[in-house]
Amino acid sequence: MVVSESCGMHTSPIPASLADRTANLNGLFDRLRTDHFGIDAEIQRLLDAFAPWYRFAETQSRPQVIGLWGMTGTGKSSLIRSMVRAAGLEDRTYWLDAGECRDSYWLSCFKDRIEKLQTGTPFILVVDEFQHARTKKNGVETEEPTALRELWELLDSGRIVTWPHFGNEMELVYFKDRLIRALAAGVRIRNGRVVEGQEKYNEVMEAGSSRPGSAGYAVSPNTLEQFRHLHHQPQPSLIELEQRLSILSGDGILLWIDELLRKALTARVVDASRMLVILSGNLDELYTSEKEALAELDPDVLLHRHRDIGLAGVQNALTELFRIEQVGRLGASHVVFPPIGKATVDAIVQSTVTELTDKLSAHCDRTITVDAALVDHLRSTSAIAVLGARPVVQAVQNTVPLLLSQTMDLPSAEAASSIAFGITDGRYVARLTVDGKEHDAVLPLPVIRHEPHDTGENQITRTAVHEVGHLLCGVLLCGKKPLQVCARTRDPQVVGFVAWDRRPKMPRLRSEIIPELASLLGGWVAERIHFGADGVSTGSTRDIQQATDFALNMVKNHGMGGMPLYFAEHPSADSIGGIRTAQAAVDRQAREWMEAAEDMAIATLEGQQELFDRCVERLRAKGSLNMRELEELLNPAEETQYIGTLNLTEA
Repeated sequence: MVVSESCGMHTSPIPASLADRTANLNGLFDRLRTDHFGIDAEIQRLLDAFAPWYRFAETQSRPQVIGLWGMTGTGKSSLIRSMVRAAGLEDRTYWLDAGECRDSYWLSCFKDRIEKLQTGTPFILVVDEFQHARTKKNGVETEEPTALRELWELLDSGRIVTWPHFGNEMELVYFKDRLIRALAAGVRIRNGRVVEGQEKYNEVMEAGSSRPGSAGYAVSPNTLEQFRHLHHQPQPSLIELEQRLSILSGDGILLWIDELLRKALTARVVDASRMLVILSGNLDELYTSEKEALAELDPDVLLHRHRDIGLAGVQNALTELFRIEQVGRLGASHVVFPPIGKATVDAIVQSTVTELTDKLSAHCDRTITVDAALVDHLRSTSAIAVLGARPVVQAVQNTVPLLLSQTMDLPSAEAASSIAFGITDGRYVARLTVDGKEHDAVLPLPVIRHEPHDTGENQITRTAVHEVGHLLCGVLLCGKKPLQVCARTRDPQVVGFVAWDRRPKMPRLRSEIIPELASLLGGWVAERIHFGADGVSTGSTRDIQQATDFALNMVKNHGMGGMPLYFAEHPSADSIGGIRTAQAAVDRQAREWMEAAEDMAIATLEGQQELFDRCVERLRAKGSLNMRELEELLNPAEETQYIGTLNLTEA
């Protein structure tokens, strides 16, 4: 579905003077950073890519492409809208949602608009949610719908080919046939009007929908409208068509119809070479794993991972989504947006509250404010790192007007000169100032607090033991860098997790397999050590499944077993090139690795019993430990600055 930022049929021109365009760019950075927090560098990179097109668009022979990439809710689309609005280009900016790219009509409206309004002129195309336009899945190329192929061609060449839509053409063919019969029967037409054989003309045309107009023209206004639709852009008016008709004979009208039909059946090429294309895509998988869509995930975990991703990481991610030649068509102008950290969340909440209360104050003709305790409550209960700014902004915009609406129902509200909202003793409170005196009113809206899932102290201890098992095995055996460990969540299905510095990489060496398996089994082993064999919970089911799948995958698909062969899933599997008679050997090798990994995890955790107990106690008490706290626990003798490397890695 295409959305134009303008509902009008005309677009305002980009300033003709280079000096005027430069003047419009001056101060644009400061205006954009006022409403967008934590992305100053990204704003500047976007403007650096935008400015050459804005200044020199008329000189380019191919579209310019800018890619904006990052996590959900990091401000990409919002920044584009703000930039377009500030530059005065809303009415020549068009939006496409790539989530609909498999709809056969996805580009139709866009192509029609461009042919009518923008051919050969500078304009902006924004394609949002571009990750949905992927042409590869799990490394395999997928079949591309026609509309998506057209888009890739448009990005490369700046050409839009439009083909005729059969409809009015056939009506015109029927009209031509009846006109030929009328002329053969003696009807004469001069200056567009029937001058002989009017009755015969009426008789022949009675079989069709076109009758002479009231002015006596041989072509009715309805038929002239069909003529108009078959003209290329810009289409003439009906008055202009009547003027041409007024000088034609019958044979002249037939020649005109032939001309229109010939042009209507010819493909038209629309020039979009002066277009600026802005692609906006979410690459959440670069930053998170399957268990991290949780409110308890520290926003700074994602921000820390971002430092190691950069442009190279984005380029690699794009090659997983698109064919290599398509990645080349995306160009080199990429802006990578960082995840939203704690400081940015704070700034967004405060800015949203200030903007909203200013509007409400002006609307209600009284001062509306929100105290720090309520601001902190809105932030702490709505911020979810992987969802970006949206939940926080939505919480503010939903809660504050609702509180004000409830307050306005109070008898004293009409006379209040100011209203301040806050939280006291777990209840929303409105502090009203009437005649210089303040009084508090408790509001009926319940305060929703998203507390961690209450499983009791025994379960919290068990979860802490389990997660510390993963933590220490990952650090001590694999050299992984922990960013957060959590033993209390709001999700009863995911009671705890460890967030590592980056997504786990597949081991490159056979010697790395058993330590990786020990890390996966670390939680299960920790429970066995701490609670005994009969005290192990079903919380390790997923860990054991992942470890087993990993071990089998290393043998069957990566040649890490005793034989350099590729094995099928089972003896009867249909697999090209797969060996289907050695499954027992595969299972035996995977089992040996699992047993060795269990022994390694046991030796590691028992050898670090004091550290293990200290980590469990700290995690049980606090519920979650961040980077700084983990650094202090694991490297107590080191400087307080977290450098991402743990001394215990070599233990």
